[in-house]
Amino acid sequence: MTPTVFWPTLLGLCFLAAGIITYRRDVRAVAPRDAFGLAAFGPVFVAAALAAFAGEHFTSAATLVKLVPKWLPERLFITYFVGVAHLAAASSFVARRYLRWSTIGLAIMFGLFVLTMDLPGAIARPANPLSWALAARQATFAIGALALFATVTRTSSIATIARIWTASVLVFYGVLHVLHPERTAGVPSPVLTAAWVPFPLAISYATGLLLVALGAVMFVRKVAGTAAALGGALMFLLTLVLYAPQFFLAVSVQQRFVAINFIFDTLLFAGTVLVVSRAVSDAELGTAS
Repeated sequence: MTPTVFWPTLLGLCFLAAGIITYRRDVRAVAPRDAFGLAAFGPVFVAAALAAFAGEHFTSAATLVKLVPKWLPERLFITYFVGVAHLAAASSFVARRYLRWSTIGLAIMFGLFVLTMDLPGAIARPANPLSWALAARQATFAIGALALFATVTRTSSIATIARIWTASVLVFYGVLHVLHPERTAGVPSPVLTAAWVPFPLAISYATGLLLVALGAVMFVRKVAGTAAALGGALMFLLTLVLYAPQFFLAVSVQQRFVAINFIFDTLLFAGTVLVVSRAVSDAELGTAS
């Protein structure tokens, strides 16, 4: 296994395992609110994805540097620095230390991605909904980091913003799935569903309709936490049944590299929505008490 595949996979799995251990006791506290306790592992999924992407930055810097805007100085240094920042945030999340600093730092980083890369790209191609979907995804990751900050600091106003934003993005993504059912389900992308997947159109339509429904329900404050937890669970399920098998079915290094990106990108979105779920539920619980 080449370094570009080995290190992202190893780091992602190690942080996933370590995070499950450190957050396992939170399941009982969260389970009464979302029925299955998966929201307890939202920060774990985020940490695992960040660690995997850190591995990519360390082993594929020569490729990823091309994504850094050309007007920025020391682009290779920035590429490595982002990898270090990913790994630092992942370590903070798993160790449950210095979360106030790491969440704010992560939110700023994803916000800068949106402002320097994704938003200009979307504005340059305003008719392409996938450009806006990418910008919305990165912005949602920033919102998710703020939602974890809200959970740590018990800041209900941030939880409200996270709820409304995430609800809007879920509806937007759901509509894109319904309009383009030939594309792979999960976080919208131009990639077509793999040939081995059974009933691809049905899966995409079902995913789209569920995302629209769950996003709409999230606008109702009292049940928003449960709806967000179900949305995160849906993304986690897609990670397990669509993208994890793709890694083992891959026959080339490039295919495995792409599979890793889909696995951890969808897992990062799942974890983000689950983090928002917990922040919203905690805010609602505080309001009720």
